[in-house]
Amino acid sequence: MSNDRVRETPTEFTVEANGIDFACRRAGDGDRLALCLHGFPDDAGSMDPILDRLADAGFTAVAPNMRGYAPTDPAPDGDYSPTALGDDAVALADAVPAELDVDADDPVLVGHDWGAVAAYAADRTDPDAFARMVAMAVPPGFEALLFAYPRQLLRSWYMWVFQLPDVPERALRWRDFAILEALWTLWSPGWEAPGERIESVTATFRAGDTTDHAIQYYRDTVGAQLSSLAGDLLRLDPPSIDDVPPVRTPTLVIAGEDDRCIAPALFEHAGAVIEDARVVRIRDAGHFVHLERPEVVGEEIVEYVTD
Repeated sequence: MSNDRVRETPTEFTVEANGIDFACRRAGDGDRLALCLHGFPDDAGSMDPILDRLADAGFTAVAPNMRGYAPTDPAPDGDYSPTALGDDAVALADAVPAELDVDADDPVLVGHDWGAVAAYAADRTDPDAFARMVAMAVPPGFEALLFAYPRQLLRSWYMWVFQLPDVPERALRWRDFAILEALWTLWSPGWEAPGERIESVTATFRAGDTTDHAIQYYRDTVGAQLSSLAGDLLRLDPPSIDDVPPVRTPTLVIAGEDDRCIAPALFEHAGAVIEDARVVRIRDAGHFVHLERPEVVGEEIVEYVTD
């Protein structure tokens, strides 16, 4: 694809799904839905390069702000667990086509970071909800791999800090959310995030109670895992990748070779969890691989979901 091609500016709309009003960005008016889910610390705007390429490939591409990320509603029951995120994805796959009058057959799901977690969970909710999925920057079975790769425990320092009461909320808000850009820089070394992207994400975290909700994702997931892991350690029975429930939806897993958030080596086990997996490692890219190498990643995604 040419870099000179005129790119479509996404439009915005709101759709109700799973009891939540989701603020969404849309590109294209094709006859298939591509649902694109962002991660942390981020918002739906980071999916614009992917929306553009999927729209050009004949999809109606939609990226919602995830539950709790303003202006999307907070979780009505306070639940930010992976199961809730997966339920959201499946519900959106039904609600968006009805809202936009798009063909509901063979939708695809693209997720980055927490969006990838949501994708794996969506498969557990309904393995027939999506024809194919793309998961970027988080491998399946991440928690089970921590024992095989103990250095990842150090890379994931922020997850443990986020379990403390009040401290992470204050840290994120310190100096007008300066830590957000610091995390992007740390996780994608050698790449400078566009100023407008950082400004958009900062505005999202300033709005409503986004900061509190974003941290709750980690408390509802990692906190429960820590309790389980503590019991496993006491029994000298650490979890294994073989114990992770299988992902039955065909899935493309994309990792940046320079990711400083999650070690690329963890992605080597994707085929042990995903029944029909393809794993691609992108050179000269870190955690925000879809923004660092949008042409390369966009081509990989389009080729996979249209094959």
